[in-house]
Amino acid sequence: MRKIRNPRSLYHLRVVEFFLAPDGKLYEGWKTVLASAAVVFFAVSSVVYGLGVIFEPLRNELGWSTLVVSIGFSLRSEVGGVAAPFVGAALDRYGVLPVVRLGIGTSAVGVLLLSYAHSHWVFFTAVTLLAVGTTAAGGQVGHFATASWFRARRARAMSLMTLGGALGGVFSFLMALGVEAAGWRNTLRGLALVILLFGIPLSRRVRSRPEGHHQPIDGISVYDTKRKADKREWNIPYRRAIKSSSFKYLVCWNLFIDFGRLAYLTHLVAFIDRDLGAAPIMAGLSLTVSTGSSLIGRLAAGHFADRCAMNVVSAFTTIPFVAGVVILALAVDPWHAYVGSVFGGIGFGASIPVRPAMYVDYFGMQAFGRIMGAGRFVSTTGGFLGATMLGLTVDLNDGSYSVGWWIVAALVVISIPLILMAKPPLELQKEFEK
Repeated sequence: MRKIRNPRSLYHLRVVEFFLAPDGKLYEGWKTVLASAAVVFFAVSSVVYGLGVIFEPLRNELGWSTLVVSIGFSLRSEVGGVAAPFVGAALDRYGVLPVVRLGIGTSAVGVLLLSYAHSHWVFFTAVTLLAVGTTAAGGQVGHFATASWFRARRARAMSLMTLGGALGGVFSFLMALGVEAAGWRNTLRGLALVILLFGIPLSRRVRSRPEGHHQPIDGISVYDTKRKADKREWNIPYRRAIKSSSFKYLVCWNLFIDFGRLAYLTHLVAFIDRDLGAAPIMAGLSLTVSTGSSLIGRLAAGHFADRCAMNVVSAFTTIPFVAGVVILALAVDPWHAYVGSVFGGIGFGASIPVRPAMYVDYFGMQAFGRIMGAGRFVSTTGGFLGATMLGLTVDLNDGSYSVGWWIVAALVVISIPLILMAKPPLELQKEFEK
């Protein structure tokens, strides 16, 4: 065989090999990763990031307080948390496809109903449907499907799957353009159609790894076989897992992270629009900047999480997010907020693939759906409190966000020692090793 002397050619060869199975074909796990990312992009991220853009137009048209709209949008997180254990149980029992299709349909109905909101009950019903739909079609399902195809490359695969969420930030800018041109109601109706037209066909490729699949786990190439072969697995039962100190510290970290994350995502556009006086389209662009920056965090976290202690990697992901929120608290000009959104995006993006990777790495695949759902049920309480608290402080401080941002930063800092204490449950892993 001719030796490859060009380092660039050798690098390209290694990249290609990373995605191939020993039979020379694309490893089918990567097809699931791509399909999951696409579903998250069209059916979930469009909603998550798009709602931040319609915050101010909806509030102004309906004459509601910041607190009321904040409660509604943060209710999406809390209801999603309540739905998460049921979605996890359904994944463990019925598999991916029926769950993800139900989620896509429910998301579309929720978006359409929100476009007709004139009263509180319609508004809260719509966001409840959105919560259930985005939970059933979103990252929880994608992580479940992805985890079944990967072991040694699991965190990197999950980080690539979450790129659908990062690229979904494009919707915030498109939504801002739509609101400017056609109003927020017509923009939501168009979004509901997009979710159905793209989400349903893409969902067919989102599936778990079948038993006895002809390609080896991870799509291990002949060059990596020796290095990957010693990766151990365990299947810790659900009840034993959720009673462990590792799980408790992990979900407490998630709770504080979600407190900051949802407060940030819900209020960033409104903050730049109201406090800093930016035009609505430019304010909407901040979410695009943030989610674009999150690509860096997601890919870097996935790379290091497969090689280093995951709880230490998670602690480092918190630092840029806190820095971003502090910059927002000090901001007096829109460009300050754009800088803050870059740091904030890197931080919250980095935490996204590591969290589910820790659940499956610590506790195994047997009850992964339920364990991940239980963790999300607890952590989304923080998201609900974060967005609501920030909205309340704005109303109490004559429309100013500064105090609220400082509170968010302080509470997220508390999460760092919690995640450092969330070490692998070694005794349980030894007891239930396969």
